Amino acid sequence: MLRTLSIKNIAVIENVNIDFEGGFNILTGETGAGKSIIIDSINLLKGERASKDIIRNGEAKARVDAVFDVDSKTAEELSEILGVDISDEIMLTRELSAEGKSTCRIDGTPVTLAMLSLAGERLVDIHGQHDNTSLLAKKTHLGFLDKYGSADIAPVLEEYRSLHAEYGAVADEIESIDVDEKERERRAELLRYQIEEIEMSGIFEGEDTELEERKTVLKNSYKIASATTKAYENLYGGDSGEKSAYDALWTAIKAIEPIADLDKSLSEAYSALSDASDVISENARFLKNYCEDVESTSGELDKIEERLEEIDDLKHKFAPTIEKILQKKEDMQAELDSLVFGEERISELKLKLEKLGKQREKTAENLSSIRKKYAQSLSQAVESELKGLCMPGVRFETAFKDCPCRSDGTDDIEFVICTNAGEGLKPLGKIASGGELSRIMLAIKSVLADCESEKLLIFDEVDAGVSGAAAQSIGEKLWKTSRYSQVICITHLPQIAAMADSHYLIEKHSDGDRTRTEVNLITEDKRIAEIARTLGGADITEAALTNARELVGLADKFKGEK
Repeated sequence: MLRTLSIKNIAVIENVNIDFEGGFNILTGETGAGKSIIIDSINLLKGERASKDIIRNGEAKARVDAVFDVDSKTAEELSEILGVDISDEIMLTRELSAEGKSTCRIDGTPVTLAMLSLAGERLVDIHGQHDNTSLLAKKTHLGFLDKYGSADIAPVLEEYRSLHAEYGAVADEIESIDVDEKERERRAELLRYQIEEIEMSGIFEGEDTELEERKTVLKNSYKIASATTKAYENLYGGDSGEKSAYDALWTAIKAIEPIADLDKSLSEAYSALSDASDVISENARFLKNYCEDVESTSGELDKIEERLEEIDDLKHKFAPTIEKILQKKEDMQAELDSLVFGEERISELKLKLEKLGKQREKTAENLSSIRKKYAQSLSQAVESELKGLCMPGVRFETAFKDCPCRSDGTDDIEFVICTNAGEGLKPLGKIASGGELSRIMLAIKSVLADCESEKLLIFDEVDAGVSGAAAQSIGEKLWKTSRYSQVICITHLPQIAAMADSHYLIEKHSDGDRTRTEVNLITEDKRIAEIARTLGGADITEAALTNARELVGLADKFKGEK
């Protein structure tokens, strides 16, 4: 439900804030007051492209904000569509600049125009007398039928889609391995050669890192040997005859040993010094061995560099790292296995494909049968609604054609209609009369209203081209539809305005320099006056006021009976 709509600097609207109610909301006003701008502003939130010319003259920016209350199902759908968490309300924002830039936000977070469009399309459905709405697009008719009969259609459709997806996956696998015999053998031979080359190399994960580290040591062997020798001699003694750190430490230990048991702290010091002598001894031996190891590596550096060149060659051929080379070997082995056992696998897959094809065909037939049952019911319901909208001779049907297997079945359907006796059935899009088209859209929406999730429905002068009893019927139908979904209707007909749960007046004011539009929820007295204006024009007579009160009274009576 649209709770609040804020429009700033759009055409003649300077700053308008509208708090909408649930149920049936009516907007009326004189021609040119700005009714179409309300629709244009909401369309901006549905991702419609906009020219910078729509920005109010003299202003740098224009902005539209809308806050929607959403039910749990809608919140879940929006969260899945947008990839963000939506709770019980959502705010859509679109800002346009005079430089032609557009900024979109959802709950204050910047998003792309495409994301804003996805959210707007889910929340709002706009119908106008000349709109190419989703109801008139043949490709959407199957979706409407499936919604109408969802209780029985949905489980079978889900089963069909699962079979169709599995069928496609098996067919793709057959195609991927069912290649020319010579090409298969050529490919297998290449794979064997490449796998053998990698295996014969004997590379292992981390080998290049280990070799690079060893290479660094060998390149600095003289420096390392000199330093470790000097360190060893200082720690443990050498040919110089100078006293080593180990000797000095051991002399200290011997000196403290006789008194170590006399005091706990002396005992601890003796123990620590003993441990230190062990550490010196152990590291001195390490340094001596390390030095000998470095000094005894004649020719090793050449071998390491040669090995690194071999590894680099493999990296250039197969992958940039050893880990990826080994993974590629596994992938090539899997492909080789697939080629070697290809004929056997193809035979197995073809049998599976045949079985899946029969299952899919049977499920498609079942799905089509259920759809045809519900199509008859849907057609009768829409036809009944249209007859209630002063189209007594109307015929409405759902035409079926077979089509190749698709993800939604084998049914190609289209809604067709005959509005005048003696004429043939025609697609909805071929209907010429704006008034008839408006009523057809309203009838279909009325039938589908309780099958769809909560959604704002906006009817922009859906009453164009009708009057009298037809207008009254449309008003009643719009009100009934608003029991399922919030409805906002822009109208010029008093019969429809009288049915409103909430009535908003759009007025244009001018101070001589600038023109601005206001939109206000009007009280009962002003509402009667506005309905009287639509009945009789600018001069509101007492007779028009009386007639307006009668229309509102009849509308209230109708609502009370429903």
